[in-house]
Amino acid sequence: MNKTLIALAALVVIPTAAIAGFGHHGGDRGGPNVERMARILDLTPEQQEQLKTLRAEQAKKRDEMRTAMQTEMQAKMQTILTKEQYAKMADLRESRFNKGDRPMGGRGMGPGMGAGCDGMGPRNK
Repeated sequence: MNKTLIALAALVVIPTAAIAGFGHHGGDRGGPNVERMARILDLTPEQQEQLKTLRAEQAKKRDEMRTAMQTEMQAKMQTILTKEQYAKMADLRESRFNKGDRPMGGRGMGPGMGAGCDGMGPRNK
């Protein structure tokens, strides 16, 4: 019975570890790297193309879902906010993107570098 449990554990652990190893290793965001999978699994060129096609289809679906969710969110916000509030929010969003600012402050901004900061932190003075 002990050998049976070990064999069952190996059947579960080995494939799981192999699949986990295909994660973010230079591949596209959010999925396995086809070239790495091809090397490890010895995929045929046809299989590689099928996987690339599948990934492209999924990316398109993800983008469509994101757009639909954003549209739904905006529609719900219009029911919550007054027309003036919604217009002000839209203006703020537009001015933020026109200035080239990134949402959420952008990369590399440390503490104290949020909205209203003049950029003259202790190191810059």
